[in-house]
Amino acid sequence: MQTKTQPNFADFHCHLNGSFSKGFLKGIAERNKCPQVYQQFQEVQQQYEDKSREVPRDTEACLKLIWTQFALVHKMVQKLKDIQEGTYDVIANSAGNYLEIRTTPKPMDACTVDDYIAAFLKGLLDAREDSALGKEAYGLLSLDRVHHTAKDADYFIQKVLQSGGLLKGIDISGQPLAPRQLTGQELVKTIQLALDKHVGLAIHMGEADTLQERQDTDTILATLEDWVKNHPDQSDHPFFGKIRLGHCIYLTEQQKQRIKALQLPIEVCPTCHAKLNWHEQGKPHPVASIYDSVSDPVVPGTDDETIFNADIQHESQLVFGFFKNPKPITLKEFLQQQNQYRF
Repeated sequence: MQTKTQPNFADFHCHLNGSFSKGFLKGIAERNKCPQVYQQFQEVQQQYEDKSREVPRDTEACLKLIWTQFALVHKMVQKLKDIQEGTYDVIANSAGNYLEIRTTPKPMDACTVDDYIAAFLKGLLDAREDSALGKEAYGLLSLDRVHHTAKDADYFIQKVLQSGGLLKGIDISGQPLAPRQLTGQELVKTIQLALDKHVGLAIHMGEADTLQERQDTDTILATLEDWVKNHPDQSDHPFFGKIRLGHCIYLTEQQKQRIKALQLPIEVCPTCHAKLNWHEQGKPHPVASIYDSVSDPVVPGTDDETIFNADIQHESQLVFGFFKNPKPITLKEFLQQQNQYRF
């Protein structure tokens, strides 16, 4: 357990299925009688590590290997017990003191989406009740923009509101290159629902250099700009604790200026960004073209601790080093200011 004099690290961008420890995955693969899938997972992960070190890096090939790893994790994670125990595993093995863990509920093991959410909540509760961990962890329910709609968002939001505080909000994610259902007016409705119901909303943004991604980014920003106009009594930082954007790599200059004007916090996941060739070593991080100071709303995350072999303490130190420090502030002060971005 951390002492009061030690810095508190927070992981704001943590996907459940990409963060199960290898020991946990090996154990459930054996329990679920599919040890060969874990072996394949190890092989693909090594292929990915090798491919991610190539110069120049083949980003498309890296992405395919990442999604292959997720597919293999899904093959190993078969039962609700796996979700419950896996949630505890992620919290217990994280180097962070505060986590917001996101997962996409789905039917599994002949059970319903509600059953999945209940198992996730039980895992969060198990960790909360284990005082020896000394961790504070909450959940976000992820919408897969490929399959989900605003109707699903409304349902997930109701589950958040009924969770007794264990769930903090929803997340919009999914394969960035696949066709989307959660776009246009469906996307607008989802954002409005989250804001109206006062639940946190994390949005993956700028993950692909495509027309669809740029259009969705414009839709998101226009919706948030309209919300500010309709709520003029808000502070200078109206979205702190309400909205966070994930990644923000592929953006137009105008989109960058709009994000900065809205003071939208951005989740930066350094190792993920490096391995996807989103941030080339020795060059400024793409987010530094939006916010250039560590005092700006930049937020560290691991994304997928096991997939990317990243821990939040190292990621936080990397984020702290990506930006200018004109005030200056210490790493501990940088970590303390993260509290205002919590959902």
